[in-house]
Amino acid sequence: MADLQETVGTTIRRARRDRRLKLKELAARSALSVVYLGEIERGKKYPSARVLEELARALEMDISELLSLIAAELRQATAPLLLPQRPAVLPRAASDDATPQASLAAVFAPEAVAVIAVLGGVYGSFISDLRPPLPVVMAR
Repeated sequence: MADLQETVGTTIRRARRDRRLKLKELAARSALSVVYLGEIERGKKYPSARVLEELARALEMDISELLSLIAAELRQATAPLLLPQRPAVLPRAASDDATPQASLAAVFAPEAVAVIAVLGGVYGSFISDLRPPLPVVMAR
């Protein structure tokens, strides 16, 4: 899950850079100290609603626009991992071992089996129903 404080700071920094403003310029426009604004942008300080309003004004935005940018950043950062659709059947291993791990080992490389096993712990046993050549999507 994304950290709200860091996301607020990242969004403000991006908006400032998009407008080609220096930290000092935005600080002056919003009546904030350069140090405090820098701490906000680095996610070290959490700005109050009043400070967010001043920053939005200084960035020549409505507060709703700034909050929408923050919300969009949060949605992007917390987007769920996209896993492939569940296939009908996984090919069985040539051995007599009918466990899902044996089936996976017969089809995937050992490194992929390890990744699938870890993801299976998070996403449930359906992850073992994957069949190649479906890629495993890794988190950022």
